[in-house]
Amino acid sequence: MRFEGDEDRWAVLREVEQRVLWLATAMIDHANRVRPNPDGLKVGGHQASSASMATIMTALWFDHLTANDRVSVKPHASPVLHAINYLLGSLDERYLTTLRSFGGLQSYPSRSKDPDPVDYSTGSVGIGATAPIWGALARRYVNACGASTGAGRQYSLVGDAELDEGACWEAILDPMVGELGEVCWIVDLNRQSLDRVVPHVAATRLQAMFEAAGWQVLTAKYGRLLSAIFERPGGDALRRRVDDMSNAEFQRLLRCSPEQLRLRLPGDGADAPALRELVDGLDDSTLVAALRNLGGHDLRTLGDTLAAIDDNRPTVIFAYTVKGYGLATEGHPQNHSSLLNEAQLRELGARVGMSVEAPWARFAPHSAAGRLCAEVTARLHRAPLTAEPAPEVPVDLGRTPSGTSSTQAGLGRALLDLTRQAPAVARRVVTAAPDVASSTNLGGWINKVGVWSTDNRRNWFDDDPETILHWRERPTGQHIELGIAEGNLVGLLGELGATWSRWGQPLLPIGVVYDPFVERALEPWSFGMYAGGQSILVGTPAGVTLAAEGGAHQSIKTPSIGLEQPGCVSYEPAFTVDLEWTLLAALARLGRPGGSSAYLRLSSRPVDQGLAD
Repeated sequence: MRFEGDEDRWAVLREVEQRVLWLATAMIDHANRVRPNPDGLKVGGHQASSASMATIMTALWFDHLTANDRVSVKPHASPVLHAINYLLGSLDERYLTTLRSFGGLQSYPSRSKDPDPVDYSTGSVGIGATAPIWGALARRYVNACGASTGAGRQYSLVGDAELDEGACWEAILDPMVGELGEVCWIVDLNRQSLDRVVPHVAATRLQAMFEAAGWQVLTAKYGRLLSAIFERPGGDALRRRVDDMSNAEFQRLLRCSPEQLRLRLPGDGADAPALRELVDGLDDSTLVAALRNLGGHDLRTLGDTLAAIDDNRPTVIFAYTVKGYGLATEGHPQNHSSLLNEAQLRELGARVGMSVEAPWARFAPHSAAGRLCAEVTARLHRAPLTAEPAPEVPVDLGRTPSGTSSTQAGLGRALLDLTRQAPAVARRVVTAAPDVASSTNLGGWINKVGVWSTDNRRNWFDDDPETILHWRERPTGQHIELGIAEGNLVGLLGELGATWSRWGQPLLPIGVVYDPFVERALEPWSFGMYAGGQSILVGTPAGVTLAAEGGAHQSIKTPSIGLEQPGCVSYEPAFTVDLEWTLLAALARLGRPGGSSAYLRLSSRPVDQGLAD
C-alpha cells in the first residue's frame, strides 16, 4: 500500500505489531483464566516467548514474505502465528478462545490439526527448526522432476535454546545444505530458557560455527534509538558497557525502575563517569526505551537486515530480543510460563488501544492498518492446490524367486524390477541413504537411475574398469546421498513424503539405514509422520546378522519400535517374494490422503527361497 511517508509506514507496522502482541497474549490469557477448566489441570502457554517474537514475525509477514515463501515458527510462538492469521482473515474469531483445547488451536503449530495456514509442524525442539532445510531439498527435487512449485525462501524462526540441540548442527553441517541459498534461519536471541537466564550464551561462538559451515551470518543487535545514543558523547562507553555485561545483569536492568537504572547502568568501571553524564542527559522514558531497543524489536533494523540476505548461500540472522518484551514480566528470570494477571493485562490493553471486554477486534477495514492487512492478505494468497494422483502400484512384479538370497539383496532387485514392470511408479520413487547405499544393496538401483544433484557433475571414476558403483550425479537422479547422520535421513524422508500435500506432487520416498541406528533416528522419524510425511524406512541389516561386528551393532529392540509407531505399518519379511509384496503394499499407501508410512526390517542372511513354496 502507499504510505504518506517513511515514518507513516513504520508507524502503521508498529500498530500492527502491537495488535499482534495483544492478540497472542489475550489468547493465552483466555485459555488459562477465562475458559472453564473443570479438572483444574494447568493449560499453560508462553506469553513471554510469544512476546519476544512479535516484532520479528510482524516484520516478516507484513513487510517481507511472498506467497512462495514458507516459514517454520518456533513452537512457543504459535499464538503469534494464529494472531497474524486472524488479522489476515485466514482464521475465524471463534478459534481464538480454543487455544490448547481439544479440536481447537494446537499448543504448537501443526499442519494437520490447526484450522489456519501452517507451513511446518513444530513442537519437538530443534526438529522443526531443521524442517525447512529438508523442505527446500524436497522442493528442489520436485522441481527437477518437472513440477513448477516456485522458488521461494524457506525460513526457520528458531529459539536460541534450540541451538543446543544436536539435530540443528547435524543438519547445518550436511554437505548438501551449503547449496541452499533459499534457507534462512532467524534466531530469537532472548538468552533465556525455561528455568533461568542462560549465563553463557556466546553469540559470537555460534556465529563462527555458522560461518564455518558456509552460511551468511547477519546480526540485528541494536535498534535505531539505541544506535543513535551510541553516537552521542559517551556513546562508545555505553556500547562497551552493554556489550560486555553478562546476560543476567542485562536482564536485571530490565527489571529496574528509571531511578534504579540511573544508578546501576554506569557500573563501576573506568567508563562510569562518562556513562553517568550520558544517562543524566536522557529523560526517563528515553532511558527505559533505549535499554530495550534491541534489533529484534526494531522494525526498521529488521527490515534492513532481511533486505541484506544473500540468496546464494544459507543465511542465519541473530536477532537480539527480550523475553516478555512489552509485558509486565519482561526480563524476569522465571517468565517462561508465567501469565499476566488481570491488572497487568488491562494495563497492556490500555497501552495498545484494546480492552479485556472486547479482546478480539480486528482493524477497521478503511484504517491504514486495515488496508495493510488487506494488502498482505492479497500478496500472500496461494492458489488452491491441484494435486496429481499417486500412481497405481501393482501387487506383484512377476518374479519367481529361486536359489538362496536375502531380503536385503531382494530390495535392490525389487527396485530394478519396478523400473521394468511399472515405470510410472518407479519414476516417483526416490531413495535416500546416510552413506550406506552400497552396503545396503542399492548399487544396481543407483547405477540405473543416478544420483540427484542440482547440476551435472563429472564422475571421475566413470572410466575405471574396477569401479562397479557408478556415481553419476545429475538433476534427473533418483537417489539422494546424505552424510552419516541418521536424523538428517529421516528429516529428509519426512519432507519428501509431504510433497503430495505441500506441492501436489506425490513422491514415493524410501530411506535405508542400518537397523541398529533406527533408535538414533527415532524422534525425528516419528515427528515426520506426525507432521504428515509418508515414507518407507528400511532397516537393514536387522536382527543379529551383524553378529561379527559386536553387540553394539545388533538390533533386537527395533521390532517393537515399528509396531508401536502411530501412522506406520511394520513388516519383517522372511523371503524375497514377501519383501516384494510388502514393499509394493507400502508404496501403494504413500502420497495420498489417508495414507501411511512403513518400516521394513530386512536381513543380510541368505535363505533358501524354495522354503517359501
